[in-house]
Amino acid sequence: MPPTPPPAVSPPAGSPPEIPTFVHDILDDNPTGYLGTLRPDGQLSVTPLALLFDGTTIRLSTTTDRRKYRNILADPRVALCVPHRNNPNRYVEVRGTARIIPDPDRSFINAVAKKYMDADVYPFDPPGTDRVTLEIVPQHVSTPRIPLEEGNSLQPDR
Repeated sequence: MPPTPPPAVSPPAGSPPEIPTFVHDILDDNPTGYLGTLRPDGQLSVTPLALLFDGTTIRLSTTTDRRKYRNILADPRVALCVPHRNNPNRYVEVRGTARIIPDPDRSFINAVAKKYMDADVYPFDPPGTDRVTLEIVPQHVSTPRIPLEEGNSLQPDR
């Protein structure tokens, strides 16, 4: 029997799709998201990033000297895959565009540091590093329900 296609959320005309609540636990945890961008030579680039989710919007941080930042400036289309950290059979995939928002006071990256490291200030950037926030604007959200996802021995530990 062929596999059942994954459920997808398609937005009504003019509005972005919502991320289903049954996968919010994946995004509310301390997940690693894998962000895919398009390089100028047409090759894909995928990088792991920490993220914050407010129940509606996924945001990530990067510096302006990074390839992903330049890729998004040239072509804002992105794909983000966020697997559950203890059960990779559960994941969220978001395809859409990235909106670049300056982070001159570093409030967003410091919020990431607080959540992931319990640090008030992100400690790894050299002085003078420019930070931006990447806000993912979904055009398609996929949240497959893979058989055996429930009751898997790799279930959440929280």
